[in-house]
Order: sequence, then C-alpha cells, then structure tokens
Amino acid sequence: MMDIQSLKLDLISKIMTIDKPALLIEINEILQKETKTDWWDNLPLEVQESILEGLTDIQNGNVLTHDQVMEEARQKYGL
Repeated sequence: MMDIQSLKLDLISKIMTIDKPALLIEINEILQKETKTDWWDNLPLEVQESILEGLTDIQNGNVLTHDQVMEEARQKYGL
C-alpha cells in the first residue's frame, strides 16, 4: 500500500492527464465536500453544550411526554 504522500502525488498526476471537464467537476465536488466545515463546528459553545446536555437527558430517560408537559403548563398557568 502507498504512503499518503505517494498517493497524493499519484492522484495529482492522474488529475493532470484528465481532459474531460465533467470528470474534473465531479472530482472538485468530492474534494469540496471533504473540506466543508461541519455545521456543528459553527455553533456557539453554549449551544453545543446545551444540545449535548439534552442528549444526555434523553439517554438517561429524563424526558417528558407532550401530554405531561401540557398538564404541567395547565397546572402552572391555570390553562
């Protein structure tokens, strides 16, 4: 198996011989997908922490059904 640097050079060499624009466009699209930042990384740290806390609550069974939430709201706000 090739080391990473040899693989990169091999790919560059192959790309340089391609004369089909459609194929070059496809390769470019693949490479762009790989370099895009994940939306998670763009979230503020506080939002990431809140989401992770919510997922932990779900895993631990700390959840309420819609009916439970509605009943609590009725009792609290006299609805």
